[in-house]
Amino acid sequence: MSPLISGLASVASFLYNAASGSKSAATPRASQPAEATPSAVVTLSKEAEAMAGFAGKGILMTSGKLDGAASTGTALTASQADRAVSKQDFQELLASFGASDAQKEQLAAGFDANQDGAISRDEFLKGIASTSGAKGGSELSQSLLQLVDRHGNANGVVNQAELAQLTTAFAQAQLRKAA
Repeated sequence: MSPLISGLASVASFLYNAASGSKSAATPRASQPAEATPSAVVTLSKEAEAMAGFAGKGILMTSGKLDGAASTGTALTASQADRAVSKQDFQELLASFGASDAQKEQLAAGFDANQDGAISRDEFLKGIASTSGAKGGSELSQSLLQLVDRHGNANGVVNQAELAQLTTAFAQAQLRKAA
C-alpha cells in the first residue's frame, strides 16, 4: 500500500471513530474512579427546610433548638439578639466554614441588606430564609448552601445539623459582641 493511501485510510478511520462516538485511548476508562466534585446545586433536607422556615418567621434556631434554649450554650437576651455582627466578624465566621475571599465578600454583601457594614439578626434570618423553596436556587443562596455543605458532609444536601452549625456560630458571634 502506498504511503498516500495508508495516510488517507488512517484519516478515514479517525473520522469514522470520531463520528461514531468511539473513545480514544486518551480518555479515562470507566474502571478509573472519577474525582468527587461538589454538587452543582445544593438543596435543604426536610428538617433544614423547616429551620429556614422558622428563620423566615424571625425565629433563630441554634443547634436544632429554638433561639434561647439553655442547652445550646447560645442563649441570647433581647438586647444581645439585637446586636449586629460586623462585616469583618461575619467574614471571619464564614472563613471558619472554609469560605474563599470571594465568597466572604459575596455573602457579607448579600446578607447586609441595608449596607450599613454589619449583619443584624433580622438580616441574617432573611438570608437563611432565602435558602428555602424557590428562592434556594439564587446565586447567593447556592453560595451559602455550598459553603455549609462543604463544611459538613458535602453530599449536596444541607441537613439540620449543618445549618444549625451556621446559625449557632452567628448567635455566638452576637454573644462575643455583647461581652
